[in-house]
Amino acid sequence: MKMDIKRSRDKYLRLAFIGMGSFAVLCTTATILSSSLAWHFYSTQRTITTPMPYNQPFSSDASSADTAGMNMFATSFLYLRLNVSPENIDSQQKMLLNYVPAQSRDALKKALDVEADRIKKGGLTWRYDVRALRMVSPGVIDADVVLHPSTTNGNITTELKEQARTYRLRMRYENGIINLDEMSELMPVTTN
Repeated sequence: MKMDIKRSRDKYLRLAFIGMGSFAVLCTTATILSSSLAWHFYSTQRTITTPMPYNQPFSSDASSADTAGMNMFATSFLYLRLNVSPENIDSQQKMLLNYVPAQSRDALKKALDVEADRIKKGGLTWRYDVRALRMVSPGVIDADVVLHPSTTNGNITTELKEQARTYRLRMRYENGIINLDEMSELMPVTTN
């Protein structure tokens, strides 16, 4: 009788340990699965944003923004560079350079300094219209614009004509922060 009770108790203990071991394996598997799903959803989560000055929402995740967002950023950078007068050009360029990483800042600053000098000496005011924004590759946008110059102090006596220009903007969107790596004017190809 004692042996029968001991065998019965050992049998129940074995079943209990097997059950607890199976439950521990199942809990570990469920934890790993739910953690990997949480990480996947965290890293691929899209956020829809509608900025106040624009009426078109864009979606973004931790590493990229969609075409509408990149077009909005490009339009904002064009505004900071091309909608200038002698009174506001310094503040516009300073704000634009805040978005440029340190390793790219010197090249753009030289081009902006030349433009600022020309605008201040001539008393020029630039206004622009965007004709087209083309996504060349992810993060690279070509912008066709028409500049409408005017003079504010009469230093330039010749007629100021509209100028069609194309700018290439190379941007990165990382962790919700936009960086402007390059903003250069593309020269048209001339054939003889």
